[in-house]
Amino acid sequence: MNEKKRIFEAIRESEERYRRLVELSPDGIIVTSDFKFLFMNPSGIRILAGKTVEEFLGRSVFEFIHSDHHQIVRERFRKMENKGESFPWMEVRFICRDGKEIDVEVASTPFTLDGKMAVQSIFRDITERKLAVQHLEFLANFDPLTGLPNRRLFFDRIGQSLLNAKRQEHLVGLLYLDLDRFKEVNDSFGHAIGDLLLKAVSERLAQCLRLSDSVARMGGDEFTIILTKIVEPEDAAIVARRIVGSLNKPFFLEGHPVSIGASIGIGIYPLDGEDPDTLLKKADTAMYRAKGAGSNLFRYFHGRLA
Repeated sequence: MNEKKRIFEAIRESEERYRRLVELSPDGIIVTSDFKFLFMNPSGIRILAGKTVEEFLGRSVFEFIHSDHHQIVRERFRKMENKGESFPWMEVRFICRDGKEIDVEVASTPFTLDGKMAVQSIFRDITERKLAVQHLEFLANFDPLTGLPNRRLFFDRIGQSLLNAKRQEHLVGLLYLDLDRFKEVNDSFGHAIGDLLLKAVSERLAQCLRLSDSVARMGGDEFTIILTKIVEPEDAAIVARRIVGSLNKPFFLEGHPVSIGASIGIGIYPLDGEDPDTLLKKADTAMYRAKGAGSNLFRYFHGRLA
């Protein structure tokens, strides 16, 4: 009798520890059956922007799951029902009581409750974590000031462009652009106006290009432009003239009229190089030739004159 009493007490203690663990868990914990909520711990209520558990009990889980994820959730529940398998963490988008959408990780396991299959799930809000990862990815590939691709992403894109050009046997133009009189703007008006100028230049450059082309900021006041699938080398000159004309128009920044120019060097694949580094060096060399000849000029690497 004493042995049985000790066993029952041990069971009760174990159940009490489990109950406290569930209630104090920072993760949301829910129990569902037939896709309806039977239980939700305090953290789950908080994560889903509820106030009491009664707001959820008896309601369909699909009221709180984004429609894009309804199918995969149904499929997982069916597999748990048919095979009794637990499922590891998966990402799902939840819709909170206040209408806010959040990204969550969910892990689920089936069990029997009153003779019916039920599912216990643990979920955690990963919205901020995903935003942090996206921000790091952005910083790794884009210039934070202008939002343009940075040097790293430029090399990835030019590499892909040259591979496609080799397979499809077409030309690629690479423009290396350096702003004229940018240092004077910084010295006269300060770096804040200089930053505004770089943003405005980025916008004008994008307006001069096709959707298939790409502009990147290499650093400072230097930009590169990839012209994909050009028919003739002279096609690059058309774009260069358009850019020079656009940047030659005054900028009005914080009430200050600002005038600059641009020097552009042009390299053509495969005539001036067949790899990103070689093509970039040739375009850079051509750019310095343009800058040495004056302002608002462009030059090819060799063989053609602007």
